[in-house]
Amino acid sequence: MRREKEHICHADSKDEMKIKTLANLLQSGQLIAGLKLVGMFKPFYKLTYIAAAKESGLLSLLSDKAVPFDQLAAHYCKDANAHDALRAWLQLGVRLKLLTEDRAGYELNGLARTLSLRANDAITALAQETAGLHHKLILGTPEKLKQGALWGLEDQDGELIARSSRSLEPFQTEAIDRAFPSSGAIRLLEIGCGSAFYIKYAATKNPLLTAVGIELQANVADMAERHIKEWRLQERVKIENGDIRRREPEEWFDIVTLYNNIYYFRVEERSSFLRHLKMFLKPGGFLLLTTCCQGGNLGIEVLNLWGASTAGCGRLPDIDEMKNQLHQAGFTKVEVMRIAPGISFYGFKAQ
Repeated sequence: MRREKEHICHADSKDEMKIKTLANLLQSGQLIAGLKLVGMFKPFYKLTYIAAAKESGLLSLLSDKAVPFDQLAAHYCKDANAHDALRAWLQLGVRLKLLTEDRAGYELNGLARTLSLRANDAITALAQETAGLHHKLILGTPEKLKQGALWGLEDQDGELIARSSRSLEPFQTEAIDRAFPSSGAIRLLEIGCGSAFYIKYAATKNPLLTAVGIELQANVADMAERHIKEWRLQERVKIENGDIRRREPEEWFDIVTLYNNIYYFRVEERSSFLRHLKMFLKPGGFLLLTTCCQGGNLGIEVLNLWGASTAGCGRLPDIDEMKNQLHQAGFTKVEVMRIAPGISFYGFKAQ
């Protein structure tokens, strides 16, 4: 009986210690803070895993059917000592409900399966950009500033940015539909042409349109040129690698476009830069500029951080500032178009 009482007392003592510990954690705020923080882990892990699955080729490998572990190991592991690491990585994907595992092997599940579709490549690229560039910006900018340094264009993957930028396509094409004539001979100059998709869209809309696309980053210009050849538009479209600021306005264009890249130029240089672009326009021509502006969602805030902390670039404009800079550049008529509902994405048509 004595031993039984001692056991009960000992158990009660343990319970009291647990309650006391919990009370102390709750009183200090550590328990609530810890629970909130742990709740943030899963979306972070999930986003990172999707980016890794794309970059490692897993989304492609599993796009059609389940693949046995042995086949995945033959693809990823140089030796058998790495099998446990690969299995652990795949098991994390299962735990995140991005993969499933059965006798047939591993298979894509849920969001991972959706993002493996080619039609969703821009959204997948946005996940890669967020897990990579955005994470690096948020984590590393304070240390950069302490060292008296800024990020450079070489710190970003130009092809990835061109892919992720296509997530704005539905809104961007609406701006083109509203601004561009659908018939007649039109000469277009597109600055920062990226993947060249918008040139293709404009050329499809108007079969008499011809264009020059200029891209600052050589690897992105190469990609754009490949696309133009694939689309069989090389007779109507020319892609150049270079800086428009160093190009003399020897040819006049009906339309000059600047899509989602005004923040690649310093704020104090934008009026003179826009004045330079105006010199490429024929009388009666117009500039179509689209950009995210101040006061947007979290993704736009990160874009603002990128522009402000990258050498040679600048923060996002606000709407009135952008209008004023266009007027300072000599454009007499500026029309502002809200392109996307719910986000601060605007078009500026300047004549």
